[in-house]
Amino acid sequence: MKRFSRGSALLGGLLGAALLLSACSSAGTPASTSSAGGTLVIDKSFDLKTADPARNFETTGNILGRALYDTLVTFANGDSSTPIPMVATKWAGNSDATEYTFTLRDDITFPSGNKLTADDVVFSLERVANIKGNGSFLMAGLTASAIDPTTVLIKSEAPNTAIPAIMTSPTLGILDSKTVIANGGSDAVGADTADTAETYLNKTSAGSGPYELSTFDTTTETVITANPDYWGNKPKYDKVVLRNSTAETQNSDITSGTAQVALDLGSDQIASLSGNSSVIVSTTSSPTLFFLFSNANPAVSATTSNPKFREAVTYGLDYSGLLELAGNGAVRAAGVVPDSFLGALKADQAIARDVTRAKAAVATLGGTPTVSLEYPSDISSNGLDFGPIAERIQANLAEVGITVNLTPSPVATALANYRAGTEQMGLWLWNPDFPDPSDYLVFGPGATVGLRAGWAAGSAPDIESIASKAAVTVDDATRATLYQEFQTKLNEAGVFNPLFQPAASVVSSSSVGKVLFSPAFGLDIAAIGQ
Repeated sequence: MKRFSRGSALLGGLLGAALLLSACSSAGTPASTSSAGGTLVIDKSFDLKTADPARNFETTGNILGRALYDTLVTFANGDSSTPIPMVATKWAGNSDATEYTFTLRDDITFPSGNKLTADDVVFSLERVANIKGNGSFLMAGLTASAIDPTTVLIKSEAPNTAIPAIMTSPTLGILDSKTVIANGGSDAVGADTADTAETYLNKTSAGSGPYELSTFDTTTETVITANPDYWGNKPKYDKVVLRNSTAETQNSDITSGTAQVALDLGSDQIASLSGNSSVIVSTTSSPTLFFLFSNANPAVSATTSNPKFREAVTYGLDYSGLLELAGNGAVRAAGVVPDSFLGALKADQAIARDVTRAKAAVATLGGTPTVSLEYPSDISSNGLDFGPIAERIQANLAEVGITVNLTPSPVATALANYRAGTEQMGLWLWNPDFPDPSDYLVFGPGATVGLRAGWAAGSAPDIESIASKAAVTVDDATRATLYQEFQTKLNEAGVFNPLFQPAASVVSSSSVGKVLFSPAFGLDIAAIGQ
């Protein structure tokens, strides 16, 4: 499922020193001239809505979009730490991260025969902005322009060091603008009503990616075939069938050999495959973050807003026990930034349980503090329900003298309270919009999630100062240090308690080999078998 709400604009402020970021100078050379052939069947529980990249922002759609459309930059298979070249061979940001210049390859041709130029990039990005779909927020505050046929300039209204990472999103896949315009497409203001190209793009892809769309169906199966003229490394499989299947069906299919890749098996199903030599299980942590917060607004709760209460919660939680609930392959979240992203804290930097310290903090409050914990009761993520996690938190805090009353409710109700900032304590998750640590500045005081936890601007000047610097710093090494400092301070403040990142597993047949989960795309189909 997607994150419950999107991040807001990055924090303002400028660094005095000029910083410059340049990417690698080469996107690689076109490789083999033919694929190995054959058909690959992938089982996935669909949340597929469209094959039009500008209107897509769903998990299955990202998997499909990554196969059909190239983006300016991308991530290596299974990685999400540093963007690498794709259509752009190099890029550079100015000193305050308000402008990024991308230099394009000049040897990419669409299936129509049209050459990919800067005009296609600008059309594709501006179309996303003006379509106003679920992923249009990626272009919020951004504008794109063509400097020349192989140079694109992206400007931001506010400092935005995440621009390279944002440009990896399949939503920002590059379209053959001439073909799309001829079939009803528009990138102009008003495209949300004027653009009629979705019907065409649900039948025929208009990208330069490793695959082309053959048949599209949101309920049964979608089929893609290898692009014979792809400019990069040719995919191994001539045909890929992406099939809508339940976890039970996927388990049967992967063991019987009627599917070669399964994406939604639960931990019990995966455990049952132990010792089965016909399959390979690849498990890593997902970028999903489960977290707890204690509201810092005294008007919501005089108890949770007390720093000593937050200290008691921070040191009273049994993080190891909570991690056990998440199952094999899950990892402890040392901070709010996932472990696979730039600037993540190391495991040994995580808060450790200290019952003595927690009880001492409770003693300063007097009596038995009693609070309510809200969470959604009718949804799950990565196979995990919120209820058992909330119950374990309740038990942990009871051990240190805090009474927690559980208040589950349907997600619509819980979400409304969460967004309104009225929950005394809340148990939620956060899925990244793009794999960059700047997406987590929303946890700071006065930012989107900070406000939902009652943490107003001015509450923690030291944290806000670090966040302001991180928001405009372009050099990756410096950024990493700043984001680690930001998270360390967040942990100390205790408003948010990062709990764990659940496991993400991909099961594949031994004939296919190991298939990696992609924190950025879910699955990179073209990389399978490479």
